[in-house]
Amino acid sequence: MADRQSVQHSLNSLLSKLSDPDPDMRYMSLNDLLGILNNPNSTYLAHDQVSSSRLAEGLLKALDDQHGDVQNQALKCLGPLVLRLPFESLASLLEKLTNLTASQTIDTSVPNTALRYIVTALPRPQPGQPPSQEATMAYSAVSRVLIPRLTGPTPSPTSRRGSIVKGMLEKDPSKGFSSDAIDVLIQVVTCFGPLLKEPELTALQNSVLSIVDNDTAGTVVTKRALTAISALVLHFSDAQLSAFVQGLVQRFNSPQLSTVHRRHLIATVGGVAKSAPAKFGPHLPTLAPYVFAAVGEDNLAQVSRSFRRDVSTHSLAASCPACRISHCLHYSTVYSELHLTTIYYLKMHMLRLVVSGLGLVACTTARNIFSLQPNRQGTHLMPLTHGDAPDHKLVERGSSPRCGPDHGKCPEGKCCSTAGNHCSSPDCQIDFGNCDAHTTPGGPPTDKIPRPHVGNVPYGPKFIRSCTTPGTIALTFDDGPKEYTQDLLDLLDKYEAKVTFFVTGNNNAKGEIDSPGMPWASLIQRMYRSGHQVASHTWSHQDLSKVTQDQRRVQLLWNEVALRNILGTIPTYMRPPYSSCTAESGCLEDLGSLGYHVILYDIDTEDYSHDSPALIQQSKDIFDRNLASRTDFDRPWLVIAHDVHEQTVHNLTEYMLKKLIAEGYRAVTVGECLGDPPELWYRKDEAFDDRQTRKSKSKNDVAKTVSVDGMCGGNITCLGSRFGPCCSGTGFCGSMSTFCGSGCRPDNGGGAPNAGSGKPTKPAKSEGKSLQLSSSVAIVILLFLVVLMD
Repeated sequence: MADRQSVQHSLNSLLSKLSDPDPDMRYMSLNDLLGILNNPNSTYLAHDQVSSSRLAEGLLKALDDQHGDVQNQALKCLGPLVLRLPFESLASLLEKLTNLTASQTIDTSVPNTALRYIVTALPRPQPGQPPSQEATMAYSAVSRVLIPRLTGPTPSPTSRRGSIVKGMLEKDPSKGFSSDAIDVLIQVVTCFGPLLKEPELTALQNSVLSIVDNDTAGTVVTKRALTAISALVLHFSDAQLSAFVQGLVQRFNSPQLSTVHRRHLIATVGGVAKSAPAKFGPHLPTLAPYVFAAVGEDNLAQVSRSFRRDVSTHSLAASCPACRISHCLHYSTVYSELHLTTIYYLKMHMLRLVVSGLGLVACTTARNIFSLQPNRQGTHLMPLTHGDAPDHKLVERGSSPRCGPDHGKCPEGKCCSTAGNHCSSPDCQIDFGNCDAHTTPGGPPTDKIPRPHVGNVPYGPKFIRSCTTPGTIALTFDDGPKEYTQDLLDLLDKYEAKVTFFVTGNNNAKGEIDSPGMPWASLIQRMYRSGHQVASHTWSHQDLSKVTQDQRRVQLLWNEVALRNILGTIPTYMRPPYSSCTAESGCLEDLGSLGYHVILYDIDTEDYSHDSPALIQQSKDIFDRNLASRTDFDRPWLVIAHDVHEQTVHNLTEYMLKKLIAEGYRAVTVGECLGDPPELWYRKDEAFDDRQTRKSKSKNDVAKTVSVDGMCGGNITCLGSRFGPCCSGTGFCGSMSTFCGSGCRPDNGGGAPNAGSGKPTKPAKSEGKSLQLSSSVAIVILLFLVVLMD
């Protein structure tokens, strides 16, 4: 009893201090309050509605504080508070927060963030177990208050009788749709999906579809809506899923269907198919005709013929990153043996495209695909031995179609691949054939620039794993720029956050970053002007521990030349590809001699393994777990992610930004988190004259936008897209001869290598009209065909 009285007295004292004019006093009071709420002696609040209600009112007031640190500390208190609240107090708190989301005078992202904190903290049902009493009560509060406010409209609690408040997911006349409200919905479904009743699921589905149906919703909001639908469909009954599919069919058949709306609907089908393939698969025959109509029958026939001619077990196995298999197979044998029908080839090709997303291993996939045709004799998959190229004597290649260590070089002009695209780095083996990595940037070399070690941040041979400035988190993005980088820069501007970009010069078939007419140079300049830090990730993403010293220097110096051509300076910070730079190889010493700070990380989001709406939560969980593990509340962190992944840019990054802000952190560059002044992040090339660059821009050079959905034409280019570098006459990106041969558009993409060849196919101009097609179409067609064949 004495403990309870002591806690009550402390709570009363702290609540009174929340009105103190000094923001530091308000912050410290909330910090002390957080400690009390985490103390077992505060559990009595669950039976003291008066005290718990006063406490909730105090935190609501703190959420409206003009000082961000006070707001963030109030958000931290909400998690332990809701575990102490009686049912009625919890429902009241949810209602007041949802009403704040309709305010026209405050930043509504704060109450939306508070709602997500509360939903996340509440007891939830556990898989395979009946829901606990606590989880059932928590769901009851969410069901009674939050879900009706999400779908709306509801009666206003403050205005005159009969007035209503718009639902949180409805469009506000002045602010538009709220992506924050969609995030609240996603959190509700994630935590309480198994308990949601069918009418609730239907109401939430209809609210989200109203956003998808709106052509003016905006890219970010629409993508969040698609993520919400993918989460909802996991909990649909069979009848509800059938009704959902029929609703999509009606929308596809609408005479008022716009091009934008059509793309949104195709993206919806693709997202749901990825989220719940087994559940959604039986409905794909109903929807596939609408997807095929977007592709066009003529184009589909072209693709079919191309598959019959070009698909091989090499492209199948090598395109599966999960297995990391490196194979060079006997193409002639494969061609003579693969007498499959067009439909078999379609199925085989589509399976390889999505095999990593389905979590299958390449060897199993290859075996299953060979079994598609009875009595078929297959070629054995022979693994390619890995190792340092300099340790192998190069053998002149004879009649064998294999290349690499133990096999020798490819013929002149040919490319030798470990996986994926033969001629594109980093898969292309630079010691055994022609690669795009051999293309040098224009302009004078940078090797004569003085490289003194100045400042307090260590240079190589030491490497840096963590930040040193308390209260900072350095978000870093590797491998770009790519097609999503512009969206990332827009998002960072919205949050006034600064990050570090570790830039590659020429990898993943994007072309050189300083090429005129491509968007990369302008994006890098925007990074620099916006106060972000631009650092090096090498020229073509080679493993620096496995190349020679000369090759290692080339990887850094060529990237310097390209960045110098763009910015007039070279970076002093770098991150080794694959975080591989061993002392034994001499790599760390070499980087030190080149004047580089070698940056690693202490949080790996593993976003490269989670690039889908269904998987990206795992990266969020990694971020959350690390922050929760800290012993000092302001312990700094150094985070690695990749701006080449769609889910990283359009989902994970905003989550991390909101989380770190709520935890009282600042998003800063690596240089700032290490206490290094900005003038030491770069070296100036005093002798450089930008008129000396090899690629001078003409008046007609206009930076093009990289395709994000597989379409090309106009100002949209395939160069640098994940679909392939060539733009076909019908307006689609790809890398096969169908896309790169006769009729392709040279102004919207480059020539792509033929299978096994390093020589690009010279494209010819065409005036074919670009069709509107979502990037999800390939996945939809794949799953449809899998269902049909099974």
